[in-house]
Amino acid sequence: MDKTKIAEFSYDLHSALGEYETPEFDYLKKLGMAATLAVHIRGLGTIPYDVLRQVSYHYFKIPSYALDQVLNILDDLEFVELAGTRSKISAITPKIPHFKSIYDTIGGYTESDDLSEAENVMLAILNEVYNKPENKQKLINSLGADTEVFETCMRYSEEGGLLRTHKARGKDIILSPYYFADNLDGLADLTAKSGSKSISGVLQKLKANQGWPLSMVLNNKEIGGTALDAVELSLVQAMASEGILKPPSIRFGNGSLEQFVFTPNPGAQRLNSAKREVYERAMALVSCVRKGQLMPAEYRIRSPLAILRSLRDKGFLNSNSEASDQYKNLVFMKVAFLRPVTTSRCELVLIKSEENSDALDIAIKLLSTGELANLEVNAEARISFSRDESYIQSIISSSDMRKRKQIQITAQAQHEMDQLLLNLDI
Repeated sequence: MDKTKIAEFSYDLHSALGEYETPEFDYLKKLGMAATLAVHIRGLGTIPYDVLRQVSYHYFKIPSYALDQVLNILDDLEFVELAGTRSKISAITPKIPHFKSIYDTIGGYTESDDLSEAENVMLAILNEVYNKPENKQKLINSLGADTEVFETCMRYSEEGGLLRTHKARGKDIILSPYYFADNLDGLADLTAKSGSKSISGVLQKLKANQGWPLSMVLNNKEIGGTALDAVELSLVQAMASEGILKPPSIRFGNGSLEQFVFTPNPGAQRLNSAKREVYERAMALVSCVRKGQLMPAEYRIRSPLAILRSLRDKGFLNSNSEASDQYKNLVFMKVAFLRPVTTSRCELVLIKSEENSDALDIAIKLLSTGELANLEVNAEARISFSRDESYIQSIISSSDMRKRKQIQITAQAQHEMDQLLLNLDI
């Protein structure tokens, strides 16, 4: 398996099973802790150990007894510099290169002998359901895994919310809410009806051509020059209409509305809630340049990727007569504004903010590779790493108070229900 995927799936596994005692997956969880910590501390300054320990457990469920092992992995990879003694670390300084793939590096740390049988089976399952739902029996047969080991992986995964089994058309369909966010029942039903191979084929073609106009896909029976058969066309239409794809739209000057299709949104664990608006801005950016490329009023965009890179590097796009129609969604979403140059021509000017910069990077990646990246980062945790110990203690204290309040309300509600039942008996 690709080393990058090993690290990504380890991240997901720890996210799902962080609070569970799962000795069968000890190594992958430790690797997932290392990936989780590395993703969140990249670019930060020196972090006191006590702050690191409390933030790591509060946000990521990395227990104190495992933290030193995790730091040793990051130290071996030269991702951190440790201060203190061998037995007592006092602080860490992140040294992770900005343009280096964390997942690729951490995945490369793994040797084949490091993984247990259950861990190998778990990775194989996740690798199959990452891009598509899968028929359970077909998956068991194709993996050739021991049935008991397979069921152990499923039991833990379903308990932690990493995988779900949906009954559809008499079949058990396995899918992951980590990789697919919307209308899982509908997606399972389509898989049971058309087969995972057809679903996979459609999603791979969408991934290679993110932001393609839906009307062009249906009318031309192709996407990005790749033909779609009747089953694939019906799947695209069904996934768009049932909210599995959730395509953004642009209204043209003549009042007509066009939808632009992307691969399904990932779940909350892969797409942090604070990043959801950033991703929506990224899709809007891609949709706008796709409109100029494929549905221009007069002047066609030859390279959408070059346009987005120019906007990122220069902070504006040269004036053109179609800007007000083509980019009005970006103005509405506060990604950019239109600066009139003449009565009929406007420049598109990027509104400088961290969110818009991130959205541009994501949009460029969507066009160049079809992939999403860095949307799992928890901004609150990064802020906590940068503050002193009193800050994270106040966060933890507030969280504990909210939990106690919820318990108190539940107990009171139970008491009132008991009294009501007693009165009914009388």
